[in-house]
Amino acid sequence: MFDTNVLISFAKHKAPQRLMQKINPNELKVFVNIVSIAESKSIALKNNWGIKKRQTLISLLDELIIVDINENLVDTYAEIDAYSQCRNPSYANYPFVTPRNMGKNDLWIASTAALLGLKLVTTDADFNHLHQVFLEVQYLKPELLK
Repeated sequence: MFDTNVLISFAKHKAPQRLMQKINPNELKVFVNIVSIAESKSIALKNNWGIKKRQTLISLLDELIIVDINENLVDTYAEIDAYSQCRNPSYANYPFVTPRNMGKNDLWIASTAALLGLKLVTTDADFNHLHQVFLEVQYLKPELLK
């Protein structure tokens, strides 16, 4: 599953097909949460993207499997949110000392990937504390996507 920042990187990249080959060399199915689509379109609008960047984003989205938010995600969302705040009663010990504040959109993205058993591909370190607890997080250095 691609995080919003990965979608944005594709839209800005000079050769998005080459970037896809680099990130997804085995040509696996790629998923995206509807939240990431809304975030990326909002960023495009607020930053007055030109037609080329917007078209690149639209073309990419046409190739991805879009996952909607629904009630099936609610329990996973709550578990991840409580865990991130060091307040999930299912966990006695945490590998971090202070709470990890996550944006609500990131919680939806993480809970979708976790529930569906998908690897989350992101340039955002805010998901790292969830790695191997709720889901697999593949952190990409932002410069890799340029």
